[in-house]
Amino acid sequence: MGKTVQTSLENPFGERKADVHALTRAEEEACYKDLKAKALKHCQVEIKDFVECSKEHNVTVMWTCRSKLKIMNNCLNTQTSREELDKLKLAKLAAKRSNKETTA
Repeated sequence: MGKTVQTSLENPFGERKADVHALTRAEEEACYKDLKAKALKHCQVEIKDFVECSKEHNVTVMWTCRSKLKIMNNCLNTQTSREELDKLKLAKLAAKRSNKETTA
């Protein structure tokens, strides 16, 4: 019924391995930036089309450029999906592990 007192200073959640298993917050943010840069580069034509259309139609941009907006958004959504982010994170984690193995 009372509180249990931990008598040893060991990790109560199990053995901690020396293997790298997570990215730091800065590394995750770098993955987000890389993902965004790759998406913008890949969808450059679609973005340019929408921007040109929006320059031509100031007030009616939402009606006249809707199809180009959808095309641009579909391109950006496919390039910035969760799967793409996970691929980047796994690649960064693999590089981090291999870098740790070569330095150790």
